[in-house]
Amino acid sequence: MAFSEGISRLQRIISFISVDYRTKKEIMAFLRNYNIINSYKTLERDLKQIKEELGFELEYKRNLGYKCENESIVEAIIFNIEIKDYKVGFENELYKIINLFEFNGKTYCNCWDKKSKKVFLLLGK
Repeated sequence: MAFSEGISRLQRIISFISVDYRTKKEIMAFLRNYNIINSYKTLERDLKQIKEELGFELEYKRNLGYKCENESIVEAIIFNIEIKDYKVGFENELYKIINLFEFNGKTYCNCWDKKSKKVFLLLGK
């Protein structure tokens, strides 16, 4: 398996178990949505790697599964652009601005990623 595929799989597992407790069966089903099919042994190795090598704190509760506590999962993307210069509806080949707002003196906008079809938060300078 290619190195980047392994990293991608670990990232997906981390993001999935960061939301709530997930059983191994739920994690495997989630990975299948991304055409990632592996064994329970591989999943166990991945969970061990996430904990021991990547340093994430994994919590396990019987009958609930695994959960990863990590605040760095949700973060804003910081660009060196002045968001205030853009308007809602602005788009380029990569993204489209959905809304603009200010919070605690900082300007943010939610953008639609055209490639992944996901929304991300952008923090202006």
